Amino acid sequence: MGHSSRFELKYIIEDARAVAVADFVSAYLRPSEHNGSGPIRGHPVISLYLDSPDCFFYNQAYHGVKNRMKLRIRFYDDEWKRPAFLEVKRRVSEVICKDRAMMSREGVRQILTNGWPDRPFWADNTHLIHGKRREDVNEDFWRFANSTHAFGSIYVSYYREIYEAEYDEELRVTLDRCIRGSRYDGSGRLRTPKRGWRPYLPPHMSPLPRDAVVLELKFDNQAPRWMYDMVKIFNLQRIPVCKYVACMYAQDLQWRRRVMPEQEEELVL
Repeated sequence: MGHSSRFELKYIIEDARAVAVADFVSAYLRPSEHNGSGPIRGHPVISLYLDSPDCFFYNQAYHGVKNRMKLRIRFYDDEWKRPAFLEVKRRVSEVICKDRAMMSREGVRQILTNGWPDRPFWADNTHLIHGKRREDVNEDFWRFANSTHAFGSIYVSYYREIYEAEYDEELRVTLDRCIRGSRYDGSGRLRTPKRGWRPYLPPHMSPLPRDAVVLELKFDNQAPRWMYDMVKIFNLQRIPVCKYVACMYAQDLQWRRRVMPEQEEELVL
């Protein structure tokens, strides 16, 4: 689990076009072994985003600050014995840089339970998996969390279908379906959330359609020619979309409308 740096181009398309795009892409990239064969294409991805009391990271992304970052803890299921991942994701102008460290669930629980608002997080490396190779990410994560007083803010979950290059880790295409934002209970224990509210795209007050898919084209330095062809063939229109911002925006709207927790739906794994 290391450092990656790449460009990411995002598009919002309907599911039927997403299936056609996946068929096109499969001629150039291989499907991920994690895609699965369930009723929804792809596999579950769940991220607990951290933010400050004044929503520092949210406001950076909402206002389109060129150099910005996010802090999140990513996991894929409810299995306590499987690890989670600390992620520091930065945007430097048009380049996306992501650092990732693998940590035990118990380590995450201790950090979330013992951190802000009571006292600072401490970069305890005893629960890191792969040890010293990722100490830098662990320490950066909690340094940024401390400097902003960040705490668990919101779950963002979806199903991700992945196509990837065999010899280039940065060249990949992902399709994210059923994106939802859900409440974080503050317990410190990562849980598969209820599938809460559909994201809204600020500032247009427009929810994502139920069959909307977020398509992302990811590459290092320069996109291959077939990506340019695909954009033309499928009439793809690039749109700035941040799933975290869209779900936080929706959460604010839902709280105003007093949507109750029992109106949320269970995430199907």
